[in-house]
Amino acid sequence: MKGSLVAIVSPMMANGEIDFNSFKKLLSFHENAKTNGIVLVGTTGESATLNKHERGEIFSFAKTESKLPLIAGVGSSSTKDAIELIEIAQNNGIEDCLAVTPYYNKPSQKGLFLHFQELSKTSANIILYNVPGRTGVDLCPSTTNQLSEISNITGIKEAVDSTERFEALKKIKSSRHDFLLYSGDDPTFVEFMRYGGDGVISVAANVMPKQMRELSDLCFQGCFDEAEQINKNYLDFFKLLFTEASPSPCKYLLEKMSLLENNLRLPLHPLSEEYREKIYETFKNI
Repeated sequence: MKGSLVAIVSPMMANGEIDFNSFKKLLSFHENAKTNGIVLVGTTGESATLNKHERGEIFSFAKTESKLPLIAGVGSSSTKDAIELIEIAQNNGIEDCLAVTPYYNKPSQKGLFLHFQELSKTSANIILYNVPGRTGVDLCPSTTNQLSEISNITGIKEAVDSTERFEALKKIKSSRHDFLLYSGDDPTFVEFMRYGGDGVISVAANVMPKQMRELSDLCFQGCFDEAEQINKNYLDFFKLLFTEASPSPCKYLLEKMSLLENNLRLPLHPLSEEYREKIYETFKNI
């Protein structure tokens, strides 16, 4: 699975229940935009406030309703819980699973290796997810390299923005050509693609899927300079998408697009009033 993948939001009703009618609209929206794939119940999908049963419901619904390739978010600070989430995903017909590094408990590199090694003992395809700005722990390239030697650990979503990290991942890919490299950072994903990346798992694609896919297509055509010039027009907007905790800005915009109601579960909350006009006006002009 390559290209522009959306880290899709989880629509909710005012009472906090999953809004499957809106979810169906979102899935159709991404099919029409020719999004390359959908990542379910990741950070942007409010995974931290969804229980296992709810995650399973989302996996099942998406598998039934969407024609696009799916990746299930199975991240947890508990190895045992992550394995259970993988089993839930597989029971609902999803074999590709995105597993964020355990958060809060801050395991060592050895602990991270052992965690992902244990996940790989399932038959699922495991995609590593490194986002130290959120988790407080960095999956170092040397550990990623070790994990890449396990056949069903199939790639990584990397949110560290540095040339050194891009170079290190490129070296890993040179040793294992089918090891997929996904950017987890919208502003720098074009640069990431120059280093041999296979795509982006994108927050921005929730509201601008066509533009993100077109950027990805340009990169695959080798038109990196053109993609960079277009990408510069989006940088202010990308920044505004994190004015408050994701997916609050995205859900506000999706409500303006009549795709869902702007509801989140605490401790997240709808985008504060003072940020709304600026992000909406910026969005209309991209």
